[in-house]
Amino acid sequence: MKSMIHIMDNQSSWLYNLSQHCKILKLINKRFNKSLPPPLNQHCHVANWREKTLIVHTDSSLWATRLRYMTPFLIARWQKELPIFTINKIIVKVRPTLLENQ
Repeated sequence: MKSMIHIMDNQSSWLYNLSQHCKILKLINKRFNKSLPPPLNQHCHVANWREKTLIVHTDSSLWATRLRYMTPFLIARWQKELPIFTINKIIVKVRPTLLENQ
């Protein structure tokens, strides 16, 4: 049986590809949060990035609306600052956070 480290280091492994995608998402999320003004940056996070489309989750429709108004500005800014990650579209979805111990 192969060890987990061996599987993760194998570049043809789906687990390796998933790990790399997660690293990219972390980097994009960090840049994304720095691009947003407070308190908006506390209510949004990057969920995925694929085919030049960034998918962002917000915790309410209020924050989703605010983010949607900013998307043209953000896309233009990122195309200048982040040439590595081409983003042509931002999809904003509302995903409320689960409240514990209600």
